[in-house]
Amino acid sequence: MDDTAQGFLIGATFHAWGTLFETVAPGTVDAGYASTEIACPSAYGFATVSATITAPRPDRPVMGLAYELAASGPPAKDVFAQLVIRLGAPTRIDREEENAGNESAVVLHAQWSRDDSAIALSLYGAARPSEFGDSIGALYLTWDNVAAACAPFIDPWRAANDDLAAAATVAAKVHTFTVAYPIDPLPGPACLHHPEILKTPAPFAVRLGPLGFALWSDATGTRWHLSTATDSIVLGEPESSTVQVMEVEPAKGGGFAGLEVGPWSVRCAFGSRAIADAARELEKLPGLTVVRHGGYDV
Repeated sequence: MDDTAQGFLIGATFHAWGTLFETVAPGTVDAGYASTEIACPSAYGFATVSATITAPRPDRPVMGLAYELAASGPPAKDVFAQLVIRLGAPTRIDREEENAGNESAVVLHAQWSRDDSAIALSLYGAARPSEFGDSIGALYLTWDNVAAACAPFIDPWRAANDDLAAAATVAAKVHTFTVAYPIDPLPGPACLHHPEILKTPAPFAVRLGPLGFALWSDATGTRWHLSTATDSIVLGEPESSTVQVMEVEPAKGGGFAGLEVGPWSVRCAFGSRAIADAARELEKLPGLTVVRHGGYDV
């Protein structure tokens, strides 16, 4: 498995790290987090039935694979032994022998770290059926070099941040709102997972704090944005032209109100004045579609 530092295998085909998801599995995922299972008869000398490949988005590099080990191949103990011979002792190993006989559980999980990639093995308590064939476990391969994965995408994202910061210095109109709950930042890196999310310019970040969000325009009053203290989105782009407004009444749960534009979102309690006021302002803006959702928190 020496080539795992350079890339990954799907059957006999080698793909270098950095290969886009849509290159390996074109047309399987349109947008958002990308994951699909494809037939794969072998991987790294082991008989397999399929490989699940994952990426932050279809237009971003494959960063994780899970190969389902064929039940028709070597016994589980031999797969583990071969990996120890090739990779050395695992950096971590967990055994749960009480799960023997349970296809939904794992009896052994082992991990190895190797430079910019990580390898792991899970062995099931019993053969697990799938549309591709029965599997005794999964062999995982992960590319951990986030900086290299980001490299082709970081410059355009930084340029968009610079444009946003320039717009913020001469903002023509600003509406601010305060919710009852702290607003959590989206996980990053944004240029991989959600490049439409930009860093909120410092003047707005300080002004909004953990509970605030803003709807604001550039100097011309025509280009609008939504910002929390950490995350901003430019409205009116293909991925940000629809605003979801939610007013979910209490039932089993306490209910909530919220706004969502692509991956950008804020939430508050049901009946929130801040959410209602922001929704009304958004409905005034040309080029946006505002969709309201109701119902009960069941």
